[in-house]
Amino acid sequence: MLRKRLFVAVTALTLSAGIALPLATLAVPRPAAAQGREPHPVIREAMEKIEGAKNDLVNYADRDFKGHRAKAVEHLNQALGELRMALEADKH
Repeated sequence: MLRKRLFVAVTALTLSAGIALPLATLAVPRPAAAQGREPHPVIREAMEKIEGAKNDLVNYADRDFKGHRAKAVEHLNQALGELRMALEADKH
């Protein structure tokens, strides 16, 4: 009788652990990168738009507008640098 109770208790404990452990691992939040998603889609999209604007200014603006085009390109490069540093800072 004691043997049967011990067997039932061990079986119940094993089944409970077998159900609870996988559920517990699902509840742990994982970083977006570990889930196969881009962790910072807004920053990446902004970088793409800035690159596009810079490309347009460099390749298609018909003149320099008294140095303002060059200054705008400089500011766009600074913005890209800041966004790259933001992404790098998030890795640490």
